Amino acid sequence: MTKKQDTRKIVYLGLLLLAIGLVIVGIFLEGRWTGVLIGLGAGLLGVSGAQLITERVMQGNPELKRKVRVEELDERNIQINQYAKAKAFDFFQFLALPFFLVLVVADVPLWIVLLAIAVYVADWAVYLWFLTRRMNEI
Repeated sequence: MTKKQDTRKIVYLGLLLLAIGLVIVGIFLEGRWTGVLIGLGAGLLGVSGAQLITERVMQGNPELKRKVRVEELDERNIQINQYAKAKAFDFFQFLALPFFLVLVVADVPLWIVLLAIAVYVADWAVYLWFLTRRMNEI
């Protein structure tokens, strides 16, 4: 096992322990943070548990590990992934404006509406930054 794999395993074990701690604190805590802590803990528990299981399976099956590595680095798979991300960005743009209207109609506090709009603008800023960077490379 390499040092990188050991480090990843330690990080995922730490996240697993943090997740269990968040769920336990969320169960015994009263108030509005209960759901947030339990939800965050459950999400971290799922992610860290899945990663630990994946590491274990890959460790016991070097042929599968090699196959997965080749598929991750395959140009066709990378292009398909980039295409899917672009379509997801387009879909998000379609949903964003109705979402802002729902927030306003639902009489959500102004700071939440402005935060949602800031995320939308930041999404476009990142898009334009990468677009400009890529255009200058070509």
